[in-house]
Amino acid sequence: MIRALIVFALIGAVLFAGNWLLDHPGNVSIALPGFFAIEWSFAWAFTLLGALLVLTVIAAALLYLIVGAPWRIPRRFDLRRREKGQQAISLGMVAVAAGDRQEALKQAGRATALLPNQPMTTLLAAQSAQLNGDNQAAQRFFGQLAEQPEAAFLGLRGLWMQAMKDGRTRDALHFAKLAHDQQPNSVWVLDSLFELQTRLGQWDEANKTLSALSRTKSHPADKLEHDSALVNIERSRLAVAAGGKAAALQIAQTAFKKLPEFPPAVAQVAAMHIANGRRGRAEKVLEEAWKVEPHPMLAAVYRQVVNQVSADKQLQLAKSLADKQPNHAESRFLIASFAMAAENWGDARKALEPLTRQHPDARVCRLMAEIEMHGFNDADAAREWLARSASASPESAWVCNQTGAVQAEWSAVCNESKLFGTLEWRVPHHLVPALPSVLSVQSSGSTNLPATSRAVIVDAIAEPAKIKAAN
Repeated sequence: MIRALIVFALIGAVLFAGNWLLDHPGNVSIALPGFFAIEWSFAWAFTLLGALLVLTVIAAALLYLIVGAPWRIPRRFDLRRREKGQQAISLGMVAVAAGDRQEALKQAGRATALLPNQPMTTLLAAQSAQLNGDNQAAQRFFGQLAEQPEAAFLGLRGLWMQAMKDGRTRDALHFAKLAHDQQPNSVWVLDSLFELQTRLGQWDEANKTLSALSRTKSHPADKLEHDSALVNIERSRLAVAAGGKAAALQIAQTAFKKLPEFPPAVAQVAAMHIANGRRGRAEKVLEEAWKVEPHPMLAAVYRQVVNQVSADKQLQLAKSLADKQPNHAESRFLIASFAMAAENWGDARKALEPLTRQHPDARVCRLMAEIEMHGFNDADAAREWLARSASASPESAWVCNQTGAVQAEWSAVCNESKLFGTLEWRVPHHLVPALPSVLSVQSSGSTNLPATSRAVIVDAIAEPAKIKAAN
């Protein structure tokens, strides 16, 4: 629009000037005495002057083209090369996304030849090497990219990916820390740091990273609270190992406040109360948790609470705790274990009897076998219960909800998969118990067994049945 107005203005100016000249005729004289004398009309002189100006402009333009040609031609070729290089990068990226290894490698070669030492060219070369399984070349290209200030973050991310792929956890953590220096608020970097720190057991650092993640508001608040509780349970364990009982209690209380019904959090804070001489507080915590959901971890810590009194008194206290959830299986296991410790075999059998009526699991079968052997000296009954444990359903355990890996003790990171926060307490239905060990007992079924034979049976009964993955 503006250009059109300028053109119309120029045309108008020319027409106005022509009309003015027609209305005001005159002459222009140029004379050099003794040589020449020229006389033109004013209109003709003005026309010649305009033509001279036009020729001057044309001559100047031609001179500019001739003089600037040596520099302009290489720039033209360079521009063309850049266009082809950008096209090769674009086609290469598409090939990488499509998984076309040969095309990606071809375009990466073209881009490298046309645009060497360019970040996007190096990135394409690295990704093409990855696609073709050349990890050493990919590592080299990502390293080159990390040395370029404007693309260092991309290079560090690529080096991190390579390290994770190769299982080099500490190298991956190193690259993630360098990336954090580049982009401290990047959610990807913080997530990577947290994953690697938990995998390596760096719980204090993981706690700091989790705090940084909470400030980004990129994750749900309840998930961050859950993860924080798990991290603080492990931090409390580390503090205990370092001899800091008071610090361990404080950290355990932080975890307990975040997840007051989570058995590992309850067990840890109760154990720390005991370590700091606060048995009454530990007992109260365990009783409140038992009302919500009984668990073997709570039972194990409760034994530490009452271990300063006699076995019979311990059994009475255990029955008092079990009364808070009298029909729960763990309450019956609690009474049975304390009764067995007190050698009150009748109470032990009575506690477990309701669990034996319908499909008892392997844990019930093993305990019944021990009760029959220890308490009633009935080897045949013990053998029968052990045989039943072979086909019984597995007992509850900590199961990784991502891989199905099973472990007896809870930890924030699965021992096998190295994944954080994936363990859950449930029956591992995908597993079946292995056949129990063959007992070295007399086939007569006599209850008067030699001491040596009885010891073999007791050892076999006391050892938990091993489990294996079902085919």
